[in-house]
Amino acid sequence: MQQDYTVLKSPILEDRESYENVINKVVPHSTPNTSGHVWHVQVADDRLRAGGGTLNITWDGSQALPNDDLAYKITLGSVLAVLDLFTILGNALVCVTVATIARLRTTTNFFIFSLALSDLLLGCLVLPFSVLNTLFPEHWPLGAVFCNLYVSTDVMLCTVSILNLFLISIDRYFAITRPLRYELEVTGRKVLVVIVGVWVFSALLAFVPIHLGWNTQDGSVQNWDLPTLCLFEGNAYYVLLVSIGTYFIPLIIMCTVYSKVYAVATKQSKAIRQMTVGIKHEQYTSDSDVQHVVENGGTGGISKSANKAIFTLASVIAAFVICWVPYFVMFTARPFVTGGFNPHVDLLALWLGYANSALNPFLYTFLNKEFRYGFFWVLCPQTARKYKQRHPDACFV
Repeated sequence: MQQDYTVLKSPILEDRESYENVINKVVPHSTPNTSGHVWHVQVADDRLRAGGGTLNITWDGSQALPNDDLAYKITLGSVLAVLDLFTILGNALVCVTVATIARLRTTTNFFIFSLALSDLLLGCLVLPFSVLNTLFPEHWPLGAVFCNLYVSTDVMLCTVSILNLFLISIDRYFAITRPLRYELEVTGRKVLVVIVGVWVFSALLAFVPIHLGWNTQDGSVQNWDLPTLCLFEGNAYYVLLVSIGTYFIPLIIMCTVYSKVYAVATKQSKAIRQMTVGIKHEQYTSDSDVQHVVENGGTGGISKSANKAIFTLASVIAAFVICWVPYFVMFTARPFVTGGFNPHVDLLALWLGYANSALNPFLYTFLNKEFRYGFFWVLCPQTARKYKQRHPDACFV
Protein backbone atom coordinates (compact mmCIF):
# COMPACT_ATOMS: atom_id res chain seq x y z
CA MET A 1 0.00 0.00 0.00
CA GLN A 2 1.23 3.46 -0.87
CA GLN A 3 -0.07 6.79 0.20
CA ASP A 4 0.64 10.06 -1.61
CA TYR A 5 0.73 13.55 -0.17
CA THR A 6 0.32 16.36 -2.71
CA VAL A 7 1.27 19.76 -1.44
CA LEU A 8 0.37 22.92 -3.36
CA LYS A 9 2.98 25.51 -2.51
CA SER A 10 2.17 29.17 -2.44
CA PRO A 11 5.75 30.39 -1.74
CA ILE A 12 8.23 30.17 -4.62
CA LEU A 13 10.48 27.15 -4.36
CA GLU A 14 13.54 28.14 -6.35
CA ASP A 15 15.72 25.04 -6.12
CA ARG A 16 15.98 21.51 -4.80
CA GLU A 17 17.15 22.72 -1.41
CA SER A 18 13.93 24.71 -0.97
CA TYR A 19 11.57 21.80 -1.35
CA GLU A 20 13.86 19.49 0.61
CA ASN A 21 13.29 21.88 3.51
CA VAL A 22 9.61 21.00 3.26
CA ILE A 23 10.49 17.31 3.59
CA ASN A 24 12.71 18.07 6.56
CA LYS A 25 9.78 19.75 8.30
CA VAL A 26 7.71 16.59 7.95
CA VAL A 27 10.06 13.70 8.66
CA PRO A 28 11.73 14.78 11.96
CA HIS A 29 8.40 15.93 13.46
CA SER A 30 6.24 13.31 11.78
CA THR A 31 3.47 11.60 13.66
CA PRO A 32 3.30 7.83 14.37
CA ASN A 33 1.94 6.73 11.02
CA THR A 34 4.54 8.64 9.04
CA SER A 35 7.82 8.42 10.92
CA GLY A 36 9.99 5.42 10.27
CA HIS A 37 8.73 4.90 6.72
CA VAL A 38 10.64 4.93 3.44
CA TRP A 39 10.05 8.29 1.82
CA HIS A 40 10.18 8.86 -1.92
CA VAL A 41 10.17 12.38 -3.34
CA GLN A 42 9.00 13.29 -6.81
CA VAL A 43 9.15 16.84 -8.07
CA ALA A 44 6.84 17.89 -10.86
CA ASP A 45 9.13 20.75 -11.85
CA ASP A 46 12.64 21.71 -10.85
CA ARG A 47 11.43 25.22 -10.16
CA LEU A 48 8.08 25.04 -8.41
CA ARG A 49 6.29 28.36 -8.69
CA ALA A 50 3.32 29.74 -6.76
CA GLY A 51 0.42 27.50 -7.66
CA GLY A 52 2.35 26.16 -10.63
CA GLY A 53 3.62 22.83 -9.40
CA THR A 54 3.18 20.04 -6.92
CA LEU A 55 5.41 18.24 -4.51
CA ASN A 56 4.51 14.55 -4.21
CA ILE A 57 5.63 12.78 -1.06
CA THR A 58 5.10 9.03 -1.02
CA TRP A 59 5.80 6.53 1.71
CA ASP A 60 6.12 2.79 1.42
CA GLY A 61 3.24 1.23 3.35
CA SER A 62 5.11 -2.05 3.73
CA GLN A 63 6.75 -0.52 6.80
CA ALA A 64 3.50 0.75 8.26
CA LEU A 65 3.16 0.77 12.03
CA PRO A 66 0.48 -1.23 13.89
CA ASN A 67 -1.76 1.86 13.99
CA ASP A 68 -3.02 0.82 10.54
CA ASP A 69 -4.72 -2.19 12.05
CA LEU A 70 -8.43 -1.51 12.60
CA ALA A 71 -8.67 -3.46 15.86
CA TYR A 72 -5.68 -1.58 17.23
CA LYS A 73 -7.25 1.77 16.44
CA ILE A 74 -10.61 0.78 17.92
CA THR A 75 -8.96 -0.40 21.14
CA LEU A 76 -6.73 2.64 21.43
CA GLY A 77 -9.58 5.01 20.59
CA SER A 78 -11.80 3.42 23.26
CA VAL A 79 -9.12 3.74 25.94
CA LEU A 80 -8.44 7.38 25.07
CA ALA A 81 -12.16 8.17 24.93
CA VAL A 82 -12.64 6.72 28.43
CA LEU A 83 -9.73 8.83 29.69
CA ASP A 84 -11.32 11.92 28.15
CA LEU A 85 -14.69 11.06 29.71
CA PHE A 86 -13.14 10.68 33.17
CA THR A 87 -11.37 14.01 32.69
CA ILE A 88 -14.60 15.79 31.80
CA LEU A 89 -16.82 14.21 34.46
CA GLY A 90 -14.36 14.47 37.36
CA ASN A 91 -13.44 18.10 36.75
CA ALA A 92 -17.02 19.13 35.95
CA LEU A 93 -18.09 17.71 39.32
CA VAL A 94 -15.38 19.72 41.09
CA CYS A 95 -16.39 22.95 39.32
CA VAL A 96 -20.11 22.50 40.08
CA THR A 97 -19.43 21.59 43.71
CA VAL A 98 -17.24 24.63 44.41
CA ALA A 99 -19.71 26.92 42.61
CA THR A 100 -22.78 25.66 44.49
CA ILE A 101 -21.47 24.91 48.00
CA ALA A 102 -20.82 28.20 49.79
CA ARG A 103 -18.52 26.73 52.42
CA LEU A 104 -16.17 25.43 49.74
CA ARG A 105 -15.62 28.87 48.22
CA THR A 106 -12.35 29.49 50.05
CA THR A 107 -9.16 31.06 48.72
CA THR A 108 -7.47 27.67 48.41
CA ASN A 109 -10.44 26.22 46.57
CA PHE A 110 -10.36 29.10 44.10
CA PHE A 111 -7.06 27.63 42.88
CA ILE A 112 -8.63 24.17 42.79
CA PHE A 113 -11.59 25.55 40.82
CA SER A 114 -9.20 27.17 38.32
CA LEU A 115 -7.31 23.87 38.04
CA ALA A 116 -10.52 21.91 37.48
CA LEU A 117 -11.79 24.45 34.94
CA SER A 118 -8.58 24.24 32.89
CA ASP A 119 -8.69 20.44 32.97
CA LEU A 120 -12.39 20.45 32.08
CA LEU A 121 -11.78 22.70 29.07
CA LEU A 122 -8.87 20.47 28.08
CA GLY A 123 -11.19 17.47 28.09
CA CYS A 124 -13.87 19.30 26.08
CA LEU A 125 -11.85 21.38 23.61
CA VAL A 126 -8.55 19.54 23.16
CA LEU A 127 -8.63 15.83 23.94
CA PRO A 128 -11.29 14.87 21.33
CA PHE A 129 -9.07 16.33 18.61
CA SER A 130 -5.98 14.77 20.19
CA VAL A 131 -7.71 11.39 19.89
CA LEU A 132 -8.43 12.16 16.23
CA ASN A 133 -4.84 13.19 15.57
CA THR A 134 -3.51 10.14 17.42
CA LEU A 135 -5.62 7.65 15.48
CA PHE A 136 -5.32 9.33 12.06
CA PRO A 137 -2.13 11.41 12.16
CA GLU A 138 -1.68 11.40 8.39
CA HIS A 139 -5.23 12.56 7.65
CA TRP A 140 -5.91 15.76 9.61
CA PRO A 141 -9.25 16.84 8.09
CA LEU A 142 -9.74 20.29 9.66
CA GLY A 143 -7.03 22.37 7.97
CA ALA A 144 -4.06 24.38 9.17
CA VAL A 145 -5.97 27.26 10.80
CA PHE A 146 -7.99 25.01 13.08
CA CYS A 147 -4.95 22.85 13.77
CA ASN A 148 -2.95 25.82 15.04
CA LEU A 149 -5.89 26.97 17.17
CA TYR A 150 -6.18 23.46 18.61
CA VAL A 151 -2.44 23.24 19.33
CA SER A 152 -2.41 26.70 20.91
CA THR A 153 -5.39 25.85 23.11
CA ASP A 154 -3.68 22.61 24.11
CA VAL A 155 -0.51 24.44 25.13
CA MET A 156 -2.46 27.12 26.99
CA LEU A 157 -4.66 24.77 29.03
CA CYS A 158 -1.80 22.41 29.92
CA THR A 159 0.24 25.41 31.04
CA VAL A 160 -2.66 26.75 33.13
CA SER A 161 -3.12 23.32 34.72
CA ILE A 162 0.57 22.99 35.62
CA LEU A 163 0.82 26.53 37.00
CA ASN A 164 -2.32 26.01 39.07
CA LEU A 165 -0.72 22.94 40.64
CA PHE A 166 2.29 25.12 41.39
CA LEU A 167 0.13 27.84 42.96
CA ILE A 168 -1.71 25.30 45.11
CA SER A 169 1.62 24.13 46.55
CA ILE A 170 2.63 27.72 47.35
CA ASP A 171 -0.77 28.39 48.90
CA ARG A 172 -0.53 25.30 51.13
CA TYR A 173 3.00 26.23 52.17
CA PHE A 174 2.00 29.67 53.48
CA ALA A 175 -1.22 28.34 55.04
CA ILE A 176 0.72 25.79 57.11
CA THR A 177 3.93 27.65 57.88
CA ARG A 178 2.43 31.12 58.46
CA PRO A 179 -1.23 30.54 59.32
CA LEU A 180 -1.93 33.89 61.02
CA ARG A 181 -0.30 35.97 58.32
CA TYR A 182 -1.98 33.82 55.66
CA GLU A 183 -5.46 34.55 57.04
CA LEU A 184 -4.78 38.28 57.04
CA GLU A 185 -2.97 38.76 53.74
CA VAL A 186 -4.31 36.09 51.35
CA THR A 187 -7.69 37.47 50.29
CA GLY A 188 -10.09 36.32 47.63
CA ARG A 189 -9.40 39.41 45.52
CA LYS A 190 -5.65 38.78 45.49
CA VAL A 191 -6.14 35.13 44.61
CA LEU A 192 -8.44 36.01 41.69
CA VAL A 193 -5.87 38.50 40.38
CA VAL A 194 -3.18 35.81 40.46
CA ILE A 195 -5.44 33.29 38.74
CA VAL A 196 -6.38 35.74 35.97
CA GLY A 197 -2.68 36.53 35.53
CA VAL A 198 -1.91 32.83 35.08
CA TRP A 199 -4.58 32.44 32.40
CA VAL A 200 -3.47 35.57 30.53
CA PHE A 201 0.21 34.58 30.68
CA SER A 202 -0.57 31.05 29.47
CA ALA A 203 -2.69 32.37 26.58
CA LEU A 204 0.08 34.74 25.43
CA LEU A 205 2.71 32.02 25.71
CA ALA A 206 0.59 29.61 23.67
CA PHE A 207 -1.05 31.71 20.97
CA VAL A 208 1.46 34.42 20.12
CA PRO A 209 4.56 32.29 19.27
CA ILE A 210 2.61 29.64 17.36
CA HIS A 211 0.64 32.10 15.24
CA LEU A 212 3.69 34.28 14.53
CA GLY A 213 6.00 31.37 13.73
CA TRP A 214 8.36 31.97 16.64
CA ASN A 215 8.35 28.27 17.51
CA THR A 216 9.52 26.94 14.12
CA GLN A 217 12.99 26.44 12.77
CA ASP A 218 12.56 28.74 9.76
CA GLY A 219 10.18 31.32 11.28
CA SER A 220 7.18 30.27 9.20
CA VAL A 221 3.81 29.51 10.75
CA GLN A 222 3.53 25.77 11.31
CA ASN A 223 1.23 23.49 9.27
CA TRP A 224 0.56 25.93 6.43
CA ASP A 225 2.82 23.98 4.08
CA LEU A 226 1.22 20.63 4.96
CA PRO A 227 -2.42 21.22 5.94
CA THR A 228 -3.25 17.49 5.95
CA LEU A 229 -0.93 17.03 8.95
CA CYS A 230 -1.34 18.65 12.35
CA LEU A 231 2.11 19.05 13.91
CA PHE A 232 3.47 20.97 16.88
CA GLU A 233 6.92 22.24 16.00
CA GLY A 234 9.50 23.68 18.32
CA ASN A 235 12.92 25.25 17.88
CA ALA A 236 15.56 25.13 20.58
CA TYR A 237 14.81 28.55 22.07
CA TYR A 238 11.06 27.94 22.24
CA VAL A 239 11.19 24.49 23.83
CA LEU A 240 13.75 25.58 26.42
CA LEU A 241 11.65 28.60 27.38
CA VAL A 242 8.44 26.58 27.65
CA SER A 243 9.81 23.47 29.36
CA ILE A 244 12.12 25.18 31.85
CA GLY A 245 9.87 28.16 32.58
CA THR A 246 6.53 26.37 32.86
CA TYR A 247 7.52 22.94 34.14
CA PHE A 248 11.00 22.23 35.47
CA ILE A 249 11.31 25.39 37.60
CA PRO A 250 7.77 24.94 39.06
CA LEU A 251 8.56 21.24 39.65
CA ILE A 252 11.71 22.03 41.65
CA ILE A 253 9.86 24.66 43.69
CA MET A 254 6.92 22.30 44.29
CA CYS A 255 9.20 19.54 45.56
CA THR A 256 11.00 21.98 47.86
CA VAL A 257 7.76 23.49 49.14
CA TYR A 258 6.06 20.17 49.81
CA SER A 259 9.13 18.81 51.59
CA LYS A 260 8.98 21.83 53.93
CA VAL A 261 5.23 21.35 54.36
CA TYR A 262 5.90 17.72 55.31
CA ALA A 263 8.52 18.75 57.86
CA VAL A 264 6.29 21.41 59.43
CA ALA A 265 3.23 19.13 59.51
CA THR A 266 5.23 16.35 61.15
CA LYS A 267 6.65 18.73 63.76
CA GLN A 268 3.24 20.23 64.56
CA SER A 269 1.65 16.80 64.79
CA LYS A 270 4.26 15.58 67.26
CA ALA A 271 3.90 18.73 69.35
CA ILE A 272 0.13 18.32 69.54
CA ARG A 273 0.44 14.68 70.52
CA GLN A 274 2.97 15.52 73.21
CA MET A 275 0.49 18.02 74.68
CA THR A 276 -2.25 15.39 74.50
CA VAL A 277 -0.15 12.82 76.32
CA GLY A 278 0.84 15.39 78.95
CA ILE A 279 -2.80 16.24 79.67
CA LYS A 280 -3.85 12.62 79.81
CA HIS A 281 -0.88 11.80 82.06
CA GLU A 282 -2.41 14.01 84.73
CA GLN A 283 -5.79 12.30 84.35
CA TYR A 284 -4.61 8.70 84.45
CA THR A 285 -3.85 7.04 87.78
CA SER A 286 -1.44 4.34 86.64
CA ASP A 287 1.67 4.12 84.51
CA SER A 288 0.04 1.37 82.44
CA ASP A 289 -2.62 3.82 81.27
CA VAL A 290 0.02 6.29 80.13
CA GLN A 291 1.88 3.51 78.33
CA HIS A 292 -1.35 2.57 76.53
CA VAL A 293 -1.71 6.13 75.25
CA VAL A 294 1.88 6.24 74.00
CA GLU A 295 1.61 2.88 72.24
CA ASN A 296 -1.50 4.02 70.42
CA GLY A 297 0.08 7.17 69.03
CA GLY A 298 1.99 9.06 71.65
CA THR A 299 4.97 11.33 71.49
CA GLY A 300 6.91 9.29 68.99
CA GLY A 301 4.21 8.93 66.36
CA ILE A 302 2.39 10.93 63.77
CA SER A 303 -1.38 11.31 63.88
CA LYS A 304 -3.64 9.64 61.36
CA SER A 305 -4.61 13.02 59.90
CA ALA A 306 -0.94 13.93 59.44
CA ASN A 307 -0.27 10.57 57.83
CA LYS A 308 -3.16 11.17 55.44
CA ALA A 309 -1.87 14.64 54.58
CA ILE A 310 1.61 13.25 53.95
CA PHE A 311 0.15 10.51 51.75
CA THR A 312 -1.77 13.14 49.77
CA LEU A 313 1.35 15.27 49.28
CA ALA A 314 3.36 12.25 48.14
CA SER A 315 0.60 11.28 45.71
CA VAL A 316 0.45 14.79 44.26
CA ILE A 317 4.21 14.94 43.65
CA ALA A 318 4.35 11.38 42.27
CA ALA A 319 1.51 12.04 39.83
CA PHE A 320 3.01 15.34 38.71
CA VAL A 321 6.40 13.74 38.07
CA ILE A 322 5.21 10.50 36.47
CA CYS A 323 2.70 12.22 34.21
CA TRP A 324 4.71 15.19 32.97
CA VAL A 325 8.46 14.50 33.25
CA PRO A 326 8.59 12.04 30.28
CA TYR A 327 6.81 14.48 27.98
CA PHE A 328 8.86 17.54 28.90
CA VAL A 329 12.16 15.64 28.73
CA MET A 330 11.33 14.51 25.19
CA PHE A 331 9.87 17.90 24.27
CA THR A 332 13.05 19.63 25.42
CA ALA A 333 15.38 17.18 23.69
CA ARG A 334 13.47 16.95 20.40
CA PRO A 335 15.19 19.88 18.59
CA PHE A 336 18.57 18.38 19.47
CA VAL A 337 17.83 14.76 18.51
CA THR A 338 18.27 13.78 14.87
CA GLY A 339 15.45 11.58 13.58
CA GLY A 340 13.16 12.13 16.56
CA PHE A 341 11.95 9.59 19.11
CA ASN A 342 10.09 6.33 18.80
CA PRO A 343 6.55 7.40 17.83
CA HIS A 344 4.85 5.10 20.33
CA VAL A 345 7.00 6.39 23.19
CA ASP A 346 6.24 9.93 22.04
CA LEU A 347 2.49 9.27 22.12
CA LEU A 348 2.70 7.54 25.50
CA ALA A 349 4.49 10.55 26.99
CA LEU A 350 1.88 12.92 25.53
CA TRP A 351 -1.09 10.99 26.91
CA LEU A 352 0.57 10.50 30.28
CA GLY A 353 0.60 14.28 30.53
CA TYR A 354 -3.07 14.42 29.58
CA ALA A 355 -3.82 11.75 32.21
CA ASN A 356 -2.70 14.16 34.92
CA SER A 357 -5.82 16.20 34.21
CA ALA A 358 -7.96 13.14 34.93
CA LEU A 359 -6.06 12.40 38.16
CA ASN A 360 -6.17 15.93 39.60
CA PRO A 361 -9.80 15.74 40.85
CA PHE A 362 -9.00 12.56 42.79
CA LEU A 363 -5.77 13.90 44.26
CA TYR A 364 -7.00 17.34 45.27
CA THR A 365 -10.66 16.81 46.11
CA PHE A 366 -11.80 13.19 46.39
CA LEU A 367 -9.29 12.65 49.22
CA ASN A 368 -10.77 15.67 51.02
CA LYS A 369 -13.64 14.96 53.43
CA GLU A 370 -15.41 18.28 52.86
CA PHE A 371 -15.29 17.84 49.09
CA ARG A 372 -16.70 14.33 49.43
CA TYR A 373 -19.64 15.73 51.39
CA GLY A 374 -20.01 18.38 48.70
CA PHE A 375 -20.07 15.77 45.94
CA PHE A 376 -22.66 13.82 47.91
CA TRP A 377 -24.82 16.94 48.19
CA VAL A 378 -24.51 17.77 44.46
CA LEU A 379 -25.10 14.23 43.17
CA CYS A 380 -27.74 13.08 45.66
CA PRO A 381 -29.35 16.20 47.19
CA GLN A 382 -32.43 14.47 48.63
CA THR A 383 -30.41 11.68 50.20
CA ALA A 384 -27.94 14.25 51.53
CA ARG A 385 -30.75 16.21 53.24
CA LYS A 386 -32.05 13.07 54.93
CA TYR A 387 -28.54 12.15 55.98
CA LYS A 388 -28.01 15.62 57.42
CA GLN A 389 -31.18 15.30 59.47
CA ARG A 390 -29.98 12.01 60.96
CA HIS A 391 -26.35 13.13 61.36
CA PRO A 392 -26.31 16.92 61.77
CA ASP A 393 -22.64 17.00 62.75
CA ALA A 394 -21.47 15.01 59.73
CA CYS A 395 -22.64 17.38 56.99
CA PHE A 396 -21.45 20.92 56.66
CA VAL A 397 -23.79 22.13 53.92
